[in-house]
Amino acid sequence: MTAGKHDGMHDVMHDTRASAGARRADAIARGQGGLGQALRRAEAYMALNARLADLIPERARGEIMVACIDGDCLVIAAASSARATQARLIADSLLEAARNHWPGELARSRIIVTPEIGRAL
Repeated sequence: MTAGKHDGMHDVMHDTRASAGARRADAIARGQGGLGQALRRAEAYMALNARLADLIPERARGEIMVACIDGDCLVIAAASSARATQARLIADSLLEAARNHWPGELARSRIIVTPEIGRAL
């Protein structure tokens, strides 16, 4: 096979490897150990971020997002101090929307500056 050309068999093999990895990740996530719990929590934060995305200005998405839930506090990460200021302006609406989607009680929000989130995307 030459570079730039793909045959059907190669694509199927690639998909099989990906689905086998996904099955392993699902098995780990169902486990009771620390890694399984961490995967479930990360998945929950990703789902919450997806539900809140429309409340974040389009140009700031990926630079303002839910970092975690710490007790009754929605922790919002911002990629810079400028984005943190913007996050403070929308924090109340993010908190209200998060209350509708998170199973536990959320009473407050907090903004943290995390420059790495802007580079991770």
